[in-house]
Amino acid sequence: MRIAEFELERYFARWEFAVKHLLCASDVQGWSMSELLEHADDETAALWRDLHLGYTEAPGHPLLRREIASLYETATPDDIQVLSGAEEGIFALVNVLLEPGDHAIVTWPGYQSLYEVARACGADVTLHELREDAGWAIDVEALRGQVTPRTKLIVIN
Repeated sequence: MRIAEFELERYFARWEFAVKHLLCASDVQGWSMSELLEHADDETAALWRDLHLGYTEAPGHPLLRREIASLYETATPDDIQVLSGAEEGIFALVNVLLEPGDHAIVTWPGYQSLYEVARACGADVTLHELREDAGWAIDVEALRGQVTPRTKLIVIN
């Protein structure tokens, strides 16, 4: 599989740590572990202090999955799959849902991987353009017109 060069990453590789003032970013402001743990309850802080680094179960650590599931009324830990970030999630989702010849619709402008990974899987991709003069709103009728019998994925980002 060949995926097109990730333009945002190339941009950050060139500029993110080379400028005096960074006016954009696609990640969070980093904290040290001590800063983060200042906000932890006693149980969580103890778990971090006693943490053993290594592989865990493929779906994610059971405690983490339980904590994530507790944030949703109908989710159980078995419904949760922990991934290492957005890229892994996009890659996994697209590879599970799409096969060569399938069709995906992806809002654009948007995160490049959302359409490039689908293309790399052999899917036909239609970009549903969002326009500033329309308030970046989705044109539902235009979106309906883009759906085909081969459409298996619609991404709204």
